Amino acid sequence: MTETMNKWIAEWYEQNDADIKKLMRDVWEHPELGLETPYAAKVCAEFVKSHGFDHVELRCAEDYDNPEARPNAVVAEFGSGKPVIGIIGELDALPGLGQNDNPYRDPKEGPGHGCGHCIMAGGSAAAACALKYAMEKDHLQGTLRFIEAPAEEIGVGKGWLAKDGLFDDMDVALMWHPGSCELDYDPRDSVAIYDVEFRFYGKTAHAAGQPWNGRSALDAVQLMNMGCEFMREHVKPGSYIHYCITAGGLAPNVVPDYAAVRYFFRSKSGMEGAKEIYERACKVADGAAMMTETSVEKHINMTMPDLIYNIPLCQFLYNSALKLPDLEYTAEEQQFARDLYKSVLEKEAPEDFDKVMPMHISEFHDHKDGVKSSATDASYMSYICPTMHSSGMGNLLGGPGHHWGMTCCAGTALGQKAGIFGYKALVQGAYDIFTHPEVTEEFWEYQRSLNLPKLDYSSLK
Repeated sequence: MTETMNKWIAEWYEQNDADIKKLMRDVWEHPELGLETPYAAKVCAEFVKSHGFDHVELRCAEDYDNPEARPNAVVAEFGSGKPVIGIIGELDALPGLGQNDNPYRDPKEGPGHGCGHCIMAGGSAAAACALKYAMEKDHLQGTLRFIEAPAEEIGVGKGWLAKDGLFDDMDVALMWHPGSCELDYDPRDSVAIYDVEFRFYGKTAHAAGQPWNGRSALDAVQLMNMGCEFMREHVKPGSYIHYCITAGGLAPNVVPDYAAVRYFFRSKSGMEGAKEIYERACKVADGAAMMTETSVEKHINMTMPDLIYNIPLCQFLYNSALKLPDLEYTAEEQQFARDLYKSVLEKEAPEDFDKVMPMHISEFHDHKDGVKSSATDASYMSYICPTMHSSGMGNLLGGPGHHWGMTCCAGTALGQKAGIFGYKALVQGAYDIFTHPEVTEEFWEYQRSLNLPKLDYSSLK
């Protein structure tokens, strides 16, 4: 391998920098939720078509073979044969996180890209085009598959695409995600998740006149929540329980006959660990129903496996990423970041800009202690083929995710430059795999050694 970034990759990015940022901004200005991402899918498809992809399809992830279904995903291909390398992006935004591009709270009505998926959408589309360009210039053999996936925030987009077989023949699946740390290729313990709504049914009555005739579904919800709070002491390390009441009655003078609470149960012990917490919570729900003489139904919205890191692939891509020149911000961009830092973290930004915005690649370790408590539907890919989900850069150092501050970063050069850098590093890694295809056998040898179970898609809905 060369020790510097491939010249064709560098040339393509230099020639197309403004158009990449324009695409990122376009998706940022049109935030869409869940599986409803037709606009983002359309503009990303148009971008790769304009850069010479002939085989580009707009698809509906959850109804893949239906040509009449509203599209929310993009699938494009270039080349043929082995290896098959996937470049993956994400399209959806988050509710309630609309924000103008000012370094203080300046809300816009509606959703916003508070997880930075707009820079993933544009960054991954650019990465696919840059890799195609380098493959053509150096006559590289293999297949490049580009996928823009919807609905990561509700955990089903890549699950549907996995069920549709989009990853079955891939040798490597690559994606980057912004974060509030340096760019990280380290494998970490991850979490699986059960997303469940508990629906309680009681009996209405006048809350003052005849409360004894009522059976409060809201009482049952509150008792369940209290029981789960006490259960927290008795779950294994790396377990997480969080909830929100989704229905709690309509008027305080009416005993509510319906109430519901939605829970996320997460576990670093994989699906079995998450299932164990869920089953214990079901007993708490049954007890709450018994105490209040109500009934309860359990509705599983989604289950998601833990993300599996392919350590040889992580190491390989880390080495490739080191070939990139450093990420830099202008003086004006640095001042904007300092102002945003003060607004979001409510303290003065450090004098050293390295402590304001992450701009470096973390040293690689083949395992890093600590659990990533967030979950991602990229986990579906990782059970099928060697997968790299790099993360870091694009948010304030130590800044919160799923926050208006991240929306602001994602709409400006702070996030855009990071998105280009994160995906450019993966392009270099993919190029190095195409030029040394024998390395995929090492990735697959490790993947097979994990003896991963077959995925269960029954919870997708």
